[in-house]
Amino acid sequence: MTVFVAVMLPVVLSLGAWQLDRAAEKRGYQNRYFDRVGALAVPPPADLTDAAFLRVQLDGLYESGHDYLVDNRPRSGQPGYWVVSRFVADDGRRFLVNRGWLAAPPGRDRLPEIATPAGRASVTGVVWPDTGLTPLLADDPWSTDWPRRVQRLNVDRMAAQGQDVVPAEIRLEPGQSGVFAPLPLDIEFRPERHTGYAVQWFGLAVVLVVGYLLFGFRRPEASREDCHD
Repeated sequence: MTVFVAVMLPVVLSLGAWQLDRAAEKRGYQNRYFDRVGALAVPPPADLTDAAFLRVQLDGLYESGHDYLVDNRPRSGQPGYWVVSRFVADDGRRFLVNRGWLAAPPGRDRLPEIATPAGRASVTGVVWPDTGLTPLLADDPWSTDWPRRVQRLNVDRMAAQGQDVVPAEIRLEPGQSGVFAPLPLDIEFRPERHTGYAVQWFGLAVVLVVGYLLFGFRRPEASREDCHD
């Protein structure tokens, strides 16, 4: 019993603290969302680490032929992809621009045709936060051919495959040059859900401690009764 509590108590306490951290993170996202999404678009700053939900304007051109197709993105019951393309800005940086949803052709052996605007373009998008990678049941090998069909939007891995590529997702707004079916720009934060999970984990920690104390007080008494018998 002692070993069990010694192992499980730190686990449930750490899980409760992690949920509190997640709630604080969601509240931070919520505050930045309301502050930034309605603001005017600005040139992308040098560092996008803390730029979640910032509206940015990119001036430059699409790098044609370097597109990622994020698989398993159905829309209204129809299979499709998210299209992520490189956009070369005037300052030389390359940005990963999420151009939205594109329907998949029949059969897994075919990929959709990706029409890319030629020449200079000015597009507006939102720096989308990295909310973590979805788990995979198997490896996700990436081919060397373009376009590349991938199982999840891994901006770090995408950025590592090019020169001066910024590891951040820029989600295009509706009506922009090169956008397909635009992705939604609203998000449910629900920090109270993580707070509720934290309460459950801390409650389980209390149950462990109380149960251990009750077990510890009762065991000697039971032992004395056995000795009298």
